[in-house]
Amino acid sequence: MWILPVQVFDIRQQCGSTLIEVTAAVVIMAVVSLSLIKLFTCSTFFVSTASHDIKSLNRVQEVCEEIKALHKSQKGFALDGDSNYIELEGEGSDISSEYMVALISGVGAGQVRKIAGFDPGSGKAFVEPGWVIPPAAQETTYIILRDRPYRDNLSIIAVDSGFNLQTINVSFIKHDPGESREISLTADKYWW
Repeated sequence: MWILPVQVFDIRQQCGSTLIEVTAAVVIMAVVSLSLIKLFTCSTFFVSTASHDIKSLNRVQEVCEEIKALHKSQKGFALDGDSNYIELEGEGSDISSEYMVALISGVGAGQVRKIAGFDPGSGKAFVEPGWVIPPAAQETTYIILRDRPYRDNLSIIAVDSGFNLQTINVSFIKHDPGESREISLTADKYWW
């Protein structure tokens, strides 16, 4: 049988090194933890911003899809207008308050308003809130769309691209204190 030599540890030599190792480990963990907390905070902010952008993009896409499906009867020139109404082409058509009117080209282009009332005899659609720049007779083109609660954040502009073809830009503009964010999509619409 072999007998192994027994090593004698000197306790006095080991006392301070354990305390230094534990302190170093705590400092390293604190630095790493603070970095991870900061990373988590920043990622939460970016996820929130991206969520709002995706929601805005979906709203713009919904409006673009509706515009692409519009019939020519839902587009026309303003026959008259002031700050509270627009006179639409095609007297006799009944438009309920479930619709909104968008001025897409000419005087006042980019404004979108809820139709608060409609007089089928005169063809006047009363809007709320009032127009900032009232539509001009035979100079302003409008479209009628289904009303949306976020209509005040929409801007719809059309540019003629050829015979019965228009390039339509739909923008969702979000005004926050200190900043303004805009998401927009462009689509071509052939008016048949």
